[in-house]
Amino acid sequence: LYDQIQNQISGSQTVAVEDYRDIREIQAVEKINGIGLKPNVVRTPNADVQATYVFRQSPQPGERIAKGNFVTIYVSTGPPQTEVPDVIGQTRDEAVAALARADLEAKIVEVYSDKDTGTVTGQNPKAGEKVKVGTRVQINVSRGVRPLTVPSVIGQPYEQAASALEGAG
Repeated sequence: LYDQIQNQISGSQTVAVEDYRDIREIQAVEKINGIGLKPNVVRTPNADVQATYVFRQSPQPGERIAKGNFVTIYVSTGPPQTEVPDVIGQTRDEAVAALARADLEAKIVEVYSDKDTGTVTGQNPKAGEKVKVGTRVQINVSRGVRPLTVPSVIGQPYEQAASALEGAG
Protein backbone atom coordinates (compact mmCIF):
# COMPACT_ATOMS: atom_id res chain seq x y z
CA LEU A 1 0.00 0.00 0.00
CA TYR A 2 2.83 2.38 0.87
CA ASP A 3 4.47 1.73 -2.54
CA GLN A 4 1.17 2.35 -4.32
CA ILE A 5 0.71 5.68 -2.53
CA GLN A 6 4.33 6.68 -3.16
CA ASN A 7 3.96 5.81 -6.88
CA GLN A 8 0.79 7.89 -7.13
CA ILE A 9 2.38 10.86 -5.34
CA SER A 10 5.56 10.80 -7.41
CA GLY A 11 3.65 10.16 -10.65
CA SER A 12 5.76 7.07 -11.21
CA GLN A 13 3.91 4.23 -12.88
CA THR A 14 6.09 1.23 -12.07
CA VAL A 15 4.87 -2.26 -11.36
CA ALA A 16 6.47 -5.35 -9.86
CA VAL A 17 7.09 -8.17 -12.33
CA GLU A 18 5.39 -11.39 -11.26
CA ASP A 19 6.75 -14.92 -11.57
CA TYR A 20 5.47 -16.42 -14.83
CA ARG A 21 7.58 -19.58 -14.78
CA ASP A 22 5.85 -22.98 -14.75
CA ILE A 23 2.53 -21.62 -16.04
CA ARG A 24 1.07 -21.82 -19.54
CA GLU A 25 1.91 -19.13 -22.08
CA ILE A 26 -1.71 -17.95 -22.39
CA GLN A 27 -1.98 -17.42 -18.61
CA ALA A 28 1.36 -15.61 -18.45
CA VAL A 29 0.35 -13.27 -21.29
CA GLU A 30 -2.95 -12.48 -19.53
CA LYS A 31 -1.12 -11.70 -16.27
CA ILE A 32 1.47 -9.51 -18.01
CA ASN A 33 -1.22 -7.55 -19.86
CA GLY A 34 -3.25 -7.35 -16.64
CA ILE A 35 -0.60 -5.29 -14.83
CA GLY A 36 0.01 -2.92 -17.73
CA LEU A 37 3.09 -4.56 -19.23
CA LYS A 38 3.63 -5.98 -22.72
CA PRO A 39 4.53 -9.64 -23.35
CA ASN A 40 7.40 -10.61 -25.63
CA VAL A 41 7.02 -14.36 -26.26
CA VAL A 42 10.05 -16.39 -27.37
CA ARG A 43 9.22 -20.00 -28.28
CA THR A 44 12.09 -22.47 -28.12
CA PRO A 45 12.62 -26.23 -27.65
CA ASN A 46 13.24 -27.48 -24.13
CA ALA A 47 13.58 -31.19 -23.35
CA ASP A 48 12.79 -30.66 -19.66
CA VAL A 49 9.65 -28.51 -19.90
CA GLN A 50 6.28 -29.47 -21.35
CA ALA A 51 5.22 -27.56 -24.49
CA THR A 52 3.35 -24.24 -23.92
CA TYR A 53 4.86 -23.68 -20.44
CA VAL A 54 7.08 -20.73 -19.50
CA PHE A 55 10.54 -21.80 -18.30
CA ARG A 56 12.46 -18.48 -18.17
CA GLN A 57 11.66 -14.79 -18.02
CA SER A 58 13.27 -11.36 -18.08
CA PRO A 59 13.06 -9.20 -16.00
CA GLN A 60 13.10 -11.46 -12.97
CA PRO A 61 10.17 -11.75 -10.55
CA GLY A 62 9.99 -8.85 -8.09
CA GLU A 63 11.84 -6.33 -10.27
CA ARG A 64 9.97 -3.06 -10.76
CA ILE A 65 9.63 -1.65 -14.26
CA ALA A 66 7.60 1.12 -15.84
CA LYS A 67 4.16 0.25 -17.16
CA GLY A 68 4.18 -0.31 -20.92
CA ASN A 69 7.58 -2.02 -20.87
CA PHE A 70 8.15 -5.54 -22.18
CA VAL A 71 8.49 -8.75 -20.20
CA THR A 72 10.18 -11.49 -22.20
CA ILE A 73 8.90 -14.99 -21.49
CA TYR A 74 10.56 -18.10 -22.89
CA VAL A 75 7.99 -20.78 -23.75
CA SER A 76 8.83 -24.42 -24.41
CA THR A 77 7.86 -25.97 -27.74
CA GLY A 78 8.70 -29.37 -26.25
CA PRO A 79 11.74 -31.55 -26.87
CA PRO A 80 14.08 -30.57 -29.70
CA GLN A 81 13.21 -32.13 -33.04
CA THR A 82 15.23 -33.26 -36.02
CA GLU A 83 14.47 -34.32 -39.57
CA VAL A 84 14.83 -37.98 -40.52
CA PRO A 85 17.41 -38.34 -43.32
CA ASP A 86 16.83 -40.54 -46.38
CA VAL A 87 19.06 -43.60 -45.87
CA ILE A 88 17.47 -46.00 -48.38
CA GLY A 89 20.10 -47.32 -50.79
CA GLN A 90 22.99 -46.57 -48.44
CA THR A 91 25.14 -49.20 -46.80
CA ARG A 92 24.34 -50.21 -43.25
CA ASP A 93 27.33 -48.25 -41.86
CA GLU A 94 26.54 -45.13 -43.93
CA ALA A 95 22.92 -45.20 -42.76
CA VAL A 96 23.83 -45.62 -39.08
CA ALA A 97 26.30 -42.71 -39.36
CA ALA A 98 23.73 -40.47 -41.13
CA LEU A 99 21.15 -41.20 -38.42
CA ALA A 100 23.70 -40.48 -35.68
CA ARG A 101 24.54 -37.11 -37.30
CA ALA A 102 20.81 -36.28 -37.10
CA ASP A 103 20.80 -37.24 -33.37
CA LEU A 104 18.76 -40.36 -34.09
CA GLU A 105 19.26 -44.01 -33.11
CA ALA A 106 19.27 -46.85 -35.65
CA LYS A 107 17.30 -50.03 -35.09
CA ILE A 108 18.61 -52.54 -37.64
CA VAL A 109 16.34 -55.27 -38.97
CA GLU A 110 17.85 -57.74 -41.42
CA VAL A 111 15.54 -58.78 -44.26
CA TYR A 112 15.83 -60.94 -47.38
CA SER A 113 15.95 -58.82 -50.51
CA ASP A 114 17.16 -58.80 -54.09
CA LYS A 115 19.33 -55.79 -53.14
CA ASP A 116 23.01 -56.24 -52.34
CA THR A 117 23.79 -57.60 -48.87
CA GLY A 118 24.23 -54.72 -46.38
CA THR A 119 22.11 -52.24 -48.38
CA VAL A 120 19.26 -50.38 -46.66
CA THR A 121 15.97 -51.32 -48.35
CA GLY A 122 13.50 -49.44 -46.14
CA GLN A 123 13.13 -47.16 -43.14
CA ASN A 124 10.52 -46.04 -40.61
CA PRO A 125 9.83 -43.17 -39.95
CA LYS A 126 10.14 -42.01 -43.54
CA ALA A 127 12.69 -39.49 -44.77
CA GLY A 128 11.74 -35.86 -44.14
CA GLU A 129 9.56 -36.52 -41.07
CA LYS A 130 10.21 -34.37 -37.99
CA VAL A 131 10.78 -36.46 -34.87
CA LYS A 132 12.13 -35.97 -31.35
CA VAL A 133 15.91 -36.03 -31.00
CA GLY A 134 16.95 -39.55 -29.95
CA THR A 135 14.07 -41.33 -31.74
CA ARG A 136 14.79 -44.88 -32.96
CA VAL A 137 14.59 -45.21 -36.75
CA GLN A 138 14.08 -48.74 -38.04
CA ILE A 139 16.22 -49.52 -41.07
CA ASN A 140 15.75 -52.71 -43.06
CA VAL A 141 19.11 -54.03 -44.20
CA SER A 142 19.36 -56.64 -46.96
CA ARG A 143 20.62 -60.11 -46.09
CA GLY A 144 20.64 -60.91 -49.79
CA VAL A 145 18.32 -63.24 -51.63
CA ARG A 146 16.49 -65.85 -49.53
CA PRO A 147 18.19 -69.22 -49.99
CA LEU A 148 15.95 -71.91 -51.43
CA THR A 149 16.01 -75.55 -50.49
CA VAL A 150 16.22 -77.59 -53.68
CA PRO A 151 14.73 -81.03 -53.32
CA SER A 152 16.75 -83.97 -54.56
CA VAL A 153 15.27 -85.25 -57.81
CA ILE A 154 18.03 -87.66 -58.75
CA GLY A 155 16.62 -90.80 -60.27
CA GLN A 156 13.04 -89.49 -60.53
CA PRO A 157 11.06 -89.43 -63.77
CA TYR A 158 10.96 -86.03 -65.54
CA GLU A 159 7.32 -85.15 -64.67
CA GLN A 160 7.77 -86.01 -61.01
CA ALA A 161 11.08 -84.12 -60.79
CA ALA A 162 9.67 -81.04 -62.59
CA SER A 163 6.66 -81.01 -60.27
CA ALA A 164 8.87 -81.26 -57.15
CA LEU A 165 11.15 -78.43 -58.36
CA GLU A 166 8.25 -76.13 -59.29
CA GLY A 167 6.64 -76.78 -55.92
CA ALA A 168 9.83 -75.64 -54.18
CA GLY A 169 9.83 -72.36 -56.07
